[in-house]
Amino acid sequence: MASTSSIYVLLKFYATRQNSAVIDNAEFFKYIKVYAQRHVEEQPELIPFLGDSDAVIQKELDELVKKRLIIISAGSGTKLNITVIAFYVRRIAERYKEIENNVSIPFPVPSDLPKNTVSEVMQKHAAEDMLEQLLKKEDINDKILYALILPHDIPPILFPSSVSVQTLFNISMTKIRTMLKKEEYHDYFLKKVRISNPGKEIAAKNFFSQFVQNPSGAIEDLKKSGDKFYFFTQLCFFIKKDFEKVKDLTQEDIGLLQAISVSEIMMGYYKNQSQLNFQREAALESLKQNLQKPPYYYSMNTISKFTDSHGIPLYGQYTEEDLKNFLQKETSGNTSKELPDLLVFKINSGKRYFIYKQKILPLIIRLCNDAHDTVKDRITQHWYGALKNFEKLPEMHEQPAFEKRLESEVNRVSPILFSLLHSNFLILIQYEALNMEQTVPINLFDNGKLLPYSELLMIDRRECLSNAKMMLPFWYGIPIISWIISVFTRKPGKKESKATKRNEMHISEQKQLYENEILKKNTGKQLSKKEALSKAAEKLESELVPSESNLKRELDSYRKQWNKMITREANHDLTEDVNMLIRDYLRKVIKTLNAVNFTMPRIDNLADTLVRTPNMKKIKAAESLRMYVKLYILFLIRNMK
Repeated sequence: MASTSSIYVLLKFYATRQNSAVIDNAEFFKYIKVYAQRHVEEQPELIPFLGDSDAVIQKELDELVKKRLIIISAGSGTKLNITVIAFYVRRIAERYKEIENNVSIPFPVPSDLPKNTVSEVMQKHAAEDMLEQLLKKEDINDKILYALILPHDIPPILFPSSVSVQTLFNISMTKIRTMLKKEEYHDYFLKKVRISNPGKEIAAKNFFSQFVQNPSGAIEDLKKSGDKFYFFTQLCFFIKKDFEKVKDLTQEDIGLLQAISVSEIMMGYYKNQSQLNFQREAALESLKQNLQKPPYYYSMNTISKFTDSHGIPLYGQYTEEDLKNFLQKETSGNTSKELPDLLVFKINSGKRYFIYKQKILPLIIRLCNDAHDTVKDRITQHWYGALKNFEKLPEMHEQPAFEKRLESEVNRVSPILFSLLHSNFLILIQYEALNMEQTVPINLFDNGKLLPYSELLMIDRRECLSNAKMMLPFWYGIPIISWIISVFTRKPGKKESKATKRNEMHISEQKQLYENEILKKNTGKQLSKKEALSKAAEKLESELVPSESNLKRELDSYRKQWNKMITREANHDLTEDVNMLIRDYLRKVIKTLNAVNFTMPRIDNLADTLVRTPNMKKIKAAESLRMYVKLYILFLIRNMK
């Protein structure tokens, strides 16, 4: 099979030998056939070009035309000409090498091409669009000759794809700098820049001197934006205005204006990139700060919904690639001996969460406190049901069985706590904290083994059993009566447990809610303001409350963090005072709320306003109080009458 690449190589070789980009079609066909006869043994791919091969050669040339590597045009008479674009690319690239050695040589322009050159050899593009595209992604090759169209009727520049765009930039800056070194221009433009910046004359002079004398350092400073970029923009403006007034421009003047245009375009691109980089870094810093706020553990889905202080999503200020790189960097340790700052753990459902290691021990304490009441109540209620039916469970009297029951309950009630306690990094975190002589809030291990759940949750088996027995009617404590009742009330073939009935009732309630929703949609009844607000609050609740928890549990958790009152009465009074302040404030602003403006930034604003009130400021745990206020607002909106 013929090779298009071989034909293209031969075309470039033939054009170089003829010292012309334009090749006679018939002459090239003869050359191909002769070349194939001489070299077919060395290059078997030339076999199709032997003999009567005009159709094969023409097909290969048509493929090159489609790829815009050559142009076939009509010549004199019936002749056809083949124009090899790579020949022009190579010649113009040689011109740029000459300019690098001698900046007084002007930029190549379209009129420098031979008169018989077809216009299709150039790809005309606006300089601003093309240069920015090349700066983003540059492919060095010998296939394209660009004609960069400059603004203000400045003659376009020919630019080959085989030359780096950075070379064009460096040449342009050198042309500007060479002009400024001349005595008649140096003091004149320096004076203009200084006069235009009152109060910054010294800074303007330092920029000017550095730009003229130390080009490499000056260009790098310019790319970072700031005052120096502003000085450079002013300087370019003054040069353009002065030279545009000249009626008869010399080649040197035109080259300077071309250099100014190219430099302005590229410096504008670098400035935009600098601003985008700054925005990206600020967004990533906000992301890092958000990850260190309660509840401290976040899934990838939640991370993608983070917003900045103005309520604008962070995702978009950085790309998905930026986010992946950030998480990879944070989850990779600096050394093999230390844990990374950001850790990843997975719950039984397979969902992954990210958490900073310094937040893990405080979070475990909080989750243990939260789980204490829930787990204790669940076990007590279960034992009460069993005792009521005169059943005895091993966990009531055997500590190992009780520990297994506690573990099972923790897995069910708080999967986050369960996963953290069974993570392979927990013991290393405690070890690091002890080695760094940090104050460890709780020792979770004893001789390298995790403490029993009864100690972690501070739940006593005997107390649970005693509480369950206290809930029984008094006659259960009278042996003879309780035995007689058990004979008649015990049902060995009992099919349904209390939990099963509870589940059925829950399913029934959910079914009824679903039917009500369908009914509302079918009747086309428009939601009232309260119903719409409740729906909006429900949506926001899903963002603030982890899927493994609920609103009530989160409220209790944050309340325990900011309400440190020891006595029960004082604790209750402080909570009620805070709740009353929130309710009173909400009554005032409820008229301004609707489902459209009831968003996360709005809740943040309401919470910030409340937390900054004089009474609220007295409470030290401001962050926990702020989260509590946000959750309580949602609770009130959800339960509006």
